[in-house]
Amino acid sequence: MMRWQNEIEELHDVFEAYFLGTIDTLERVEQVLADDFTIVGPDGIESSRAMTMQALRAAHGHTSSLRITVTDAALVAETSDSLVARYIENHQLIDRTHHRLSTVVFTNHATAPNGLQWRRVHETWLP
Repeated sequence: MMRWQNEIEELHDVFEAYFLGTIDTLERVEQVLADDFTIVGPDGIESSRAMTMQALRAAHGHTSSLRITVTDAALVAETSDSLVARYIENHQLIDRTHHRLSTVVFTNHATAPNGLQWRRVHETWLP
């Protein structure tokens, strides 16, 4: 598996564990979100790094049934200092499943896990 695929999988494993309450720290997330990180959620709302971290902290242990999987990961573009990938993020709960198509812009960062920092994410709901 490529390092960008590892990064996507590993970070979503952290999200799942944190939302389930099986881990209590977002240190791994803080390591990989760039200072100027932004995300456009599937609802079209753009959030800064600070807003994202605040929302994540508020969601600790909010569910007992979540399973997050990542499928259909593909490299879209790569330069010497950045890369763009796309993937489908699947959230399965006891009573429903959500899918979102996500695009991420990574930049190289020597001290980050997998050598990458998340700069921008854009998510769109899928049926």
